[in-house]
Amino acid sequence: MTKLSIIIPIYNVGDYISECLDSILTQSFKDYEVICVNDGSTDNSLEVLNDYKKRDERIVILDKANEGSGIARNCGLGIARGEYVFFVDSDDMLVSGALKLIVDAADAKQTDILIFGAYSYYNGKKKLGGYSADKLPKKYLNKIFCSKDVVNRIFKFPSTAWTKLYRRDFLIKNNIKFQDIRAGQDQLLFFHSMIKAKRIALLPKNLYCYRKNRQGSVTANKKKQNYSPIYVFSAIEKLLKDEGVFEEYKWIFINGYFSKATSWLGKFRDDIKEGYFKEYIKLLDHIRTEYPFGWWMNFSPDINDSYCKLKVKQFVAKKFRFMLK
Repeated sequence: MTKLSIIIPIYNVGDYISECLDSILTQSFKDYEVICVNDGSTDNSLEVLNDYKKRDERIVILDKANEGSGIARNCGLGIARGEYVFFVDSDDMLVSGALKLIVDAADAKQTDILIFGAYSYYNGKKKLGGYSADKLPKKYLNKIFCSKDVVNRIFKFPSTAWTKLYRRDFLIKNNIKFQDIRAGQDQLLFFHSMIKAKRIALLPKNLYCYRKNRQGSVTANKKKQNYSPIYVFSAIEKLLKDEGVFEEYKWIFINGYFSKATSWLGKFRDDIKEGYFKEYIKLLDHIRTEYPFGWWMNFSPDINDSYCKLKVKQFVAKKFRFMLK
């Protein structure tokens, strides 16, 4: 069996994929396959991939129509043979020695999920940022823990797929997959895996380089233009109910993901904001009807509210709710 499957969704990253692949192929750890899922690229990405495949037989190429990185990752997972699975984004890079460190740690601790840190990568320089190892919750260092240990602290851990090494059998057995949406696809996989895992461990090292603000990437656009927080809310709500654990997670789930949907309202593209606002109000009405116990009962957003005004309104609603208790 191959020890590790590295899955990379690829869409129009011809200028970056070489740097990504070079950071993998020069690792000291060698027992892996690299599954490159070309998601309908219209640039020279596939040409670059074919050139690398000629040089290294460990590279596997899936060429498919564009459906988004979530489906692309699921396709890669469907053919993966490794004991472990590592999801890498095509414009990012690995730190030298990263693969050996994560595989050795996962073997030693027999983890379902191993969580580690990442540098933020700006203009060719590595910097500490929101995903760096020093942000990992220190309470769980040097411990093996499970889902029950983190019910109220689940958002203390990074929700990104690329800061984790997964045991493949764990993902397959529990039917854990990425959501079929264009942005935020990893949120469902994050929540699903965290509530099912029996053995989770932290490796407090920065082993990944997350490229920030690449032109053309989803995250580079500061104005929001899709409904992903609303889609994520609905998917995780269903997941928690299907798994019979909704009561355990309902407060932190609703607070976390509805807060995110609210923040997006203040960042949405003006010319298409009306559609998002309508769906957002539907979500708010649903939450008020089904879960009449939180700050959202005293929250009154307006389509023209700025991000800062929404944060103030949310703060006031929470304070008022607290006073009513």
